[in-house]
Amino acid sequence: MNIYEAENSPKRRIDLRKAEGQVSASFVYAFPPDIPIIVPGETIDKKSIDSVLSYIEDGARVIGLKGWDIYII
Repeated sequence: MNIYEAENSPKRRIDLRKAEGQVSASFVYAFPPDIPIIVPGETIDKKSIDSVLSYIEDGARVIGLKGWDIYII
């Protein structure tokens, strides 16, 4: 699914730690380095979840989550 379709689809929130296999409806990135980890339309995999959790543990500012929740389709 492309980014436009994903961003304009009906969304729901789910705990990031339970999102493996779901399709993202939002960008998730850490600052620094300000590079997207998850993009809309992408199937969320364990590696992406682990990367986000690692950035959080390291004190980076993670953008695109609401608490621990991510928007999915």
